[in-house]
Amino acid sequence: MPRHPMLAAAALGLALLSAPAAAQTAGEVLAQGRALAESWCANCHVTGDAPGRSGSDAAPTFATIARQNPDPATLRTWLGQRHKAMMPNYNLSRDEVDGVITYILSLRR
Repeated sequence: MPRHPMLAAAALGLALLSAPAAAQTAGEVLAQGRALAESWCANCHVTGDAPGRSGSDAAPTFATIARQNPDPATLRTWLGQRHKAMMPNYNLSRDEVDGVITYILSLRR
């Protein structure tokens, strides 16, 4: 910890800002990811595994993506990029991206 009081206060503030919020359970992360997928991603993707769900032929289904055994880091990179015309940029937070990834991976069969 820095010896100067102002530096100490700044260091403490930075530590508090970078501390994670209350940890979510795996079920909560999955539920958040599913809700985001159904709200945003379902405009183009079939997000669930039930027939008759929304989506279009222009984008792969989430189940198809999951069956390709994607690496979570690769999905995180993809979701964090700007996609121009291919996919809108929803500016998801890291926690939201983690939720969507968790949901996609839950569809593996």
